Amino acid sequence: MKRGKLIAIASALALTAITGGTAAAAAPVRPHTPYCPPEDDRYYKQTASSWYASDSGTLVNKSAGTISKTYTHSSTHSLSTTVDADLGVSVDFVVASVNSKLHITATKTASYTTATRFTVTAPAHTTVTYRDGILKRTIAVTWNHTYSNCTVKTVHGYAHLADDYSVAS
Repeated sequence: MKRGKLIAIASALALTAITGGTAAAAAPVRPHTPYCPPEDDRYYKQTASSWYASDSGTLVNKSAGTISKTYTHSSTHSLSTTVDADLGVSVDFVVASVNSKLHITATKTASYTTATRFTVTAPAHTTVTYRDGILKRTIAVTWNHTYSNCTVKTVHGYAHLADDYSVAS
């Protein structure tokens, strides 16, 4: 029996020497806590557009050459871009993002006065229908915010963008 005790003591001393101090049970393995870098992703999709204000008409060219005619707006109008506050961004940020991602020409404010002029060009022997004014674009915005614990909060909202716009066909 003494010999068994001596072996047990010798084993404990050897274990102590190997582990550098005390013989202890291994610590329980803790589950890994997820970490994600916090980030914001916004997605934009145009859902509608309508003329807010405009002047339009038709230019008929019966000649053999191209003609251009300059028109003056008949009224004064202005429209400012708005963004739902829940989206957590400024009007400037949304205008820049939408212009770069959707390749449109929205501005913070679009306007024209009775002194604003625009030119319409018609090739030989054609009739051109034109419209010049302010287009109001409705943009659906989805904002995904990722927190450091990897949870994601999604917010849906709208931006209404002002666009100085001309079309001729």
